[in-house]
Amino acid sequence: MATTRDPKIRKLEQRTAALQHEVAELDAEKTTLTARRRELQRTLGPLIGKDLMPLARVEKTNGVPGFVWGVRMMQRIHRKAPDPVAGFDGAGRVFADRDATERFVRSHGVPLTVDDPGPADRRVVVHAFHGLVGLVEVGVGDTARHLDGDGADLGDVRPALRHDAGLDLPATLTALTEASATLSAHVSRPYVQVCWRQDGDRLVLDRLDVDPERVPVLTEEQDLRLGHLFDTGHARMLVQPYRAGALENRVPGGVFDPDPALDRGVQA
Repeated sequence: MATTRDPKIRKLEQRTAALQHEVAELDAEKTTLTARRRELQRTLGPLIGKDLMPLARVEKTNGVPGFVWGVRMMQRIHRKAPDPVAGFDGAGRVFADRDATERFVRSHGVPLTVDDPGPADRRVVVHAFHGLVGLVEVGVGDTARHLDGDGADLGDVRPALRHDAGLDLPATLTALTEASATLSAHVSRPYVQVCWRQDGDRLVLDRLDVDPERVPVLTEEQDLRLGHLFDTGHARMLVQPYRAGALENRVPGGVFDPDPALDRGVQA
């Protein structure tokens, strides 16, 4: 005896089949997009020293300190200034001028050169966070060693450069590190690169870079450590204007209020 199927069940089956087809198409599209994204990551990764650029490295939104994220965020802020090169504090223009940079360096008792024979292509980059050194890069050619602010060797922490544990360190490295920390403490940015280069038998201050084009991409552990130094350096940088009452969100009693709407009309 023949039975008649419920029309509602037939429609439900048809709808289910249609949805399964849509899901299959979306899965295929997702696979294609994922392949395209990975290709972009493989293309862009070498530009920042990675075989593959993780998306979390580009933009962190979870509140965890991040070195690369912090530096790029600060750069985006200053580039919104009327003069993007100068930034809101004018530091970009000041340190792009060699004469102004040399006057600044001398005013803080820091020498522009130190006697220290070494390879012709030797370079020293001190990564300083408003008075504290977090990373020292000593490089010769395409090899480098990376140390923390206390001079401890960090090992192979930067994929973009070939690590050479046997690379000789400058005899004056401690003095260079201390001098760089002194300079960074008087710059109105939480992070600067103090760059020295070999010139004959001397190491010469090459530049004080407050808006570096290249920011080293390190291991997750080191990115977190330097991210914390960036955040605390930023906090120290704000102490002086805070005490002077120059911050808009200062409320009576010297307490910071995170909600600007609560301090309307309040005078520091």
